[in-house]
Amino acid sequence: MTATVTEDVREQVLGVVRKSQELTLDAIKQVIETVNTAAEKLPAVPFADRLPSRHQLPGVLPAPERVVSGTFDFLERLLAEQRKFADELVKAASGLRQTARTEPAAAESARSAAPAAE
Repeated sequence: MTATVTEDVREQVLGVVRKSQELTLDAIKQVIETVNTAAEKLPAVPFADRLPSRHQLPGVLPAPERVVSGTFDFLERLLAEQRKFADELVKAASGLRQTARTEPAAAESARSAAPAAE
């Protein structure tokens, strides 16, 4: 039951994320279309022909695809390290959980064995 509820919640979260991504992409496409349409109606910028274009700056600015790819490669490695850390943390804390389970029973035994103070 719990696994099913957990899986349902995960699927709902992923669905919401996918939907928000779709809405964001649609909004970005509309903004780009609007900006491009408006830019066609603007007068020419003085000396625009002297400004470097993004195609002239490949050594200065990385390609957007490369930035996205590099970022996700890094995040994959980071997430793998975080998972490894969490697994090690759970293993390290397992001794504490066993101690916590046995201590209340030992404390209860000690209380019931001690004579009542009056």
